[in-house]
Amino acid sequence: MEASVPVFGNCCLDLAADSDGVSEDDVSADADVLADWLALVDADSDADVLADWLALVDADSDADVLADWLALVDADSDALVLADWLALVDADSDADVLADWLALVDADSDADVLADWLALVDAD
Repeated sequence: MEASVPVFGNCCLDLAADSDGVSEDDVSADADVLADWLALVDADSDADVLADWLALVDADSDADVLADWLALVDADSDALVLADWLALVDADSDADVLADWLALVDADSDADVLADWLALVDAD
């Protein structure tokens, strides 16, 4: 009677039960070793797949964090640019107000000087 032992895929090893001291126990033990080895290979493959998946998830998370950070930096930069622009507009407005006020004071002083001169001329 022959024993057929699966070796790899669809390949089988046909052994005669009475050839050269090969017993059914030896064939069963060899099949168990092969099954254990295949289970380890499968577990190792599963571990590799899981490691790859975790690396992709980590990279995706890192990319999300980087994108969020860049958006915050961009928003912060925009806010700083706006703040600087508003400060310049405010300073320019203050300068305009000061210039207008000085022009009015100068015109008022000129009017006072003219009035005083006219009064002196009339008095003379």
